[in-house]
Amino acid sequence: MARYDGPIVDLDVHHRPKSDKEILDYLPAPWREYATADPHSLQPMEPPSTTGAAMLSNSARRADAFPPEGGLPGSSFEMMREQLLDRHNYFRAVLTHDVGDFATHLNPYLSAAVCRAMNDWNIEQWLTRDDRLAGLVVAPFGMPELAAQEIRRVGDHSQMVGVLLAGSPLGRPFGDPIYHPIYAAAAEMGLALSIHPAGSDRPNVSMRAVPGPFMTVVEFTSLQSQQAAHHISSFIVHGVFEKFPDIHLVVKEYGIAWLPGAIWRLDQHAHYLRLESPWVRRWPSEYIHDYVKLATQPIEKSHDASDGLATLLQTVDGMDDILCFSTDYPHITFDDPDYVARQLPHGWERKVFCDNACAAYGWDPPKPAPPGPAATAAVGG
Repeated sequence: MARYDGPIVDLDVHHRPKSDKEILDYLPAPWREYATADPHSLQPMEPPSTTGAAMLSNSARRADAFPPEGGLPGSSFEMMREQLLDRHNYFRAVLTHDVGDFATHLNPYLSAAVCRAMNDWNIEQWLTRDDRLAGLVVAPFGMPELAAQEIRRVGDHSQMVGVLLAGSPLGRPFGDPIYHPIYAAAAEMGLALSIHPAGSDRPNVSMRAVPGPFMTVVEFTSLQSQQAAHHISSFIVHGVFEKFPDIHLVVKEYGIAWLPGAIWRLDQHAHYLRLESPWVRRWPSEYIHDYVKLATQPIEKSHDASDGLATLLQTVDGMDDILCFSTDYPHITFDDPDYVARQLPHGWERKVFCDNACAAYGWDPPKPAPPGPAATAAVGG
């Protein structure tokens, strides 16, 4: 069975502190006092989750990823290195926090302080450990001007490669003009934008086809792509790619099978989009091809073991330039690289596992290795 042995860029690796106490030292003194004012419990650094993850075993984390010294999966760099970075041919791993929706605290000023603390913690405690690790800036994007300041403060770090957008503090899709000061700062710093579903999406601000929370795990895992389609279409309609032509948008943990239909529908209505928006000047499919990357996890698989997904993906010209590999480590929905390689159309592996992500983040990809004696049994290089 074919497998991929070439270099890997993983766009969605979740890391976290061992406990909130690890972040306290990075908070300003007044916020440390606030976080510890209750002698019985700390103020949480990350808003409580309302997603289906709470219904799953181990809080939706791999049972084999719990560190022996204690703490939750993702809190041990050594375990991540053993289970992921060194087990496979990793070139880069983009750290996405767990899940990093720090901007959605009900207290926006606490959000700003926590985002600053998390960025400093991430740089000092994680990015210094391994050159393969890349970070995403978390910012209080419920207050766009403050978010832009935070992006400019830490965005020039050599291993910070993007801005994480997770959660919905303003209840608007991320293409909305209210967020554009954030994108101006990201473009100025040469950072991509990364959209990720969040555990703190509250029912009154969730962006789904029908208002209200998901009540079951099946709903949560099967229907959240609605949110991604909404975000992408709003980026096009509100002219983000026209205003900031050097920016890239990375959309992850929404699956991939929904994208062809969304592209077809947007192109079908391109004439009306141009009448409604002064910013739609190209085919929506062209914007998506040139500016959007879509991470593979959770990759869909037909129940009858057919190659239906590969066939579907090949119906859209340029889809092989859009997809990027991701695992979702250490969550229970982890996608193994070999498993993903078997779902892709033949010949797409190198682009999806490495080159497309490198293009989004401005990395020079490793040169392909010369074919060896096992070239007939493996794909990659």
